[in-house]
Amino acid sequence: MSISTELTPSKKPKHEAVYITSGDEKTFQYDEDLPCLPVPSLKQTLDRYLYWVRPHVTDEEFEVTKGLVEKFELGIGKELQEMLLAHASQKKNWVEDWWLHYAYLTLREPLLPTMNTTGPHPLNLSLWKPSIENALKYGSLYLYGFLDFYLLTREQRLKPQKSNEGKPFSMKQFKWLFNCTRIPGQGADSLYSTWKTMDEGDCPMHLAVLCHGHIWTMYPWDSAGKPMSAPELEVQIRHIRETSDDLGPGPGLSVLTCDTRESWAQNRDWLKSLSINNMKNLEHIESSSFVFVLDDTAPENFDQLVWEGLCGDTTNRWADKSLSAILTRNGYGVMNNDHTPYDAMVTIMVAHYQHLMLEETNGKWTGPTEVRDFPMPSLLHFDLDAKLLVAISTAKEISLSYVNNVCAKPLIFTEYGRDFMKPHKLHPDAFIQMSIQLAYHRLHGKPAPTYETATTRQFYAGRTETMRSCTQESVSWVQSMLNPKATAAEKRRKLIIAVDTHVQLMRQCQKNEGVDRHLFGLYIVALESGMDIPDLFLDPSFTYSGSGGNYILSTSTVGFTPVFGGVAAMVPHGYGCFYSMLPDRLNFFISCFKSSEETSVEAFMEALHTSLCDMRHVLTTPSASL
Repeated sequence: MSISTELTPSKKPKHEAVYITSGDEKTFQYDEDLPCLPVPSLKQTLDRYLYWVRPHVTDEEFEVTKGLVEKFELGIGKELQEMLLAHASQKKNWVEDWWLHYAYLTLREPLLPTMNTTGPHPLNLSLWKPSIENALKYGSLYLYGFLDFYLLTREQRLKPQKSNEGKPFSMKQFKWLFNCTRIPGQGADSLYSTWKTMDEGDCPMHLAVLCHGHIWTMYPWDSAGKPMSAPELEVQIRHIRETSDDLGPGPGLSVLTCDTRESWAQNRDWLKSLSINNMKNLEHIESSSFVFVLDDTAPENFDQLVWEGLCGDTTNRWADKSLSAILTRNGYGVMNNDHTPYDAMVTIMVAHYQHLMLEETNGKWTGPTEVRDFPMPSLLHFDLDAKLLVAISTAKEISLSYVNNVCAKPLIFTEYGRDFMKPHKLHPDAFIQMSIQLAYHRLHGKPAPTYETATTRQFYAGRTETMRSCTQESVSWVQSMLNPKATAAEKRRKLIIAVDTHVQLMRQCQKNEGVDRHLFGLYIVALESGMDIPDLFLDPSFTYSGSGGNYILSTSTVGFTPVFGGVAAMVPHGYGCFYSMLPDRLNFFISCFKSSEETSVEAFMEALHTSLCDMRHVLTTPSASL
């Protein structure tokens, strides 16, 4: 049995330019009118919580948890629910500020690779063949795509996204894509944004460019406010590349952003205290539209690129920026983004837009070839002392200990894609989630608490709720698949039940009727009111079932396009498993930590491949028909 990690062109789908409007809708026009985020009923949440706990605990543990739930429901839970409802009555989205603060800004570990997301450019899979000779040509097109999307959002020409029923989704997260930086602080960080729409006024439009340990500033626009052409951008980045090479390795100041948040906060304050020049340089970087990175690495294959995108050279990353576009020395393009202000669907949109735009021109520049005269980028010089040079050296060691502990690889399953699922009337996302459940159970002999992203963007400033993919129905189906005595008909019947259950629960979560955000809100009410933490949240079953960010499987769909990407695992003994579903193939991004003796990316890939093949066999076996 072979597992392919080589990416060859998929059957080319028919694309439409669905993201640019005709002018009758503006990007953010519906946001203020979206409904408030609802607070679920306490009983509904607790009943559903017990349902999701059940697969992960023994009978005795479950009885203890039931008792704690009943005590909570009749006691302190009622009081906390009333307090939460009072809080929600004053806000259009009661969880927004809490979620940003407690789930993101208080994280003290390095953002990279703990918090950041990554995604290789889709043309890496087909039209662009990596080479030193073509690298800057590809890079100029890659950079042009970001600049074009920057204008798209500034001018509000990005079509507002909507549900399948036509309900507008919140587009607020797109306001954090550009000109946004996470500022380190003692105990908690903060977000700094200088972005505005055209209607709101001007905002900084320069870029910060990292190369060979040096930091440059670049203004990639002409006098009419349009992006430089790709040939002009190539001249700009070639100047940075060649000059940086001539200068030799720079101080690598940006590695300080890849240190722990407390250390970076202290070092940033010290850096600013040394000179006004340092303060101005920091402001220039932190207010920039985004970061463009010219990396020294030259990945030999897509396996290596996936790791470079998620981890990479920490001396050449500004981890705080909401968007970093990276170009390797041999022409691969890959993003690395701070997850704090927005979810991955934002950069998925960027990558897909770029893919559609460049695919139309066969991955080449078809515009003007004249190179106008523009000022060259300028090098930023920081005033560093011995203390900061030691801090840079220390940050290199710390960041390396984190990134070298990550294993991340792609699995490209080419034996079938979502077209195979259509005649069987099985929802593609739920189908893939079941394959992940089967793979983990096959490999580890037990079910895993599983996070899947459920969007709540139909509500004001909505982000996500947790869809817990491991259900009693999925466990029953997995057990039948691993039971040699079970018939194909039984396996198929249980698969349909598990998939349908998943679809139903996902719809409820999208209405904010899951359990995680509600329980989180109740916990924060108790915490901020100075109450003792209720026993419900101290119960081992709370952790066993994944609550409190303890999901062994961290999963999400990247959609139905060639866009590809993922994140690190959520827990030390877990996996990250993101996927996209094309008509004829399935692309997976799988990660784990090398320090865990329990997990293995290669073994999980093998188990996932086998599981997908077994599912096809069950659905195509004649005796499986009902």
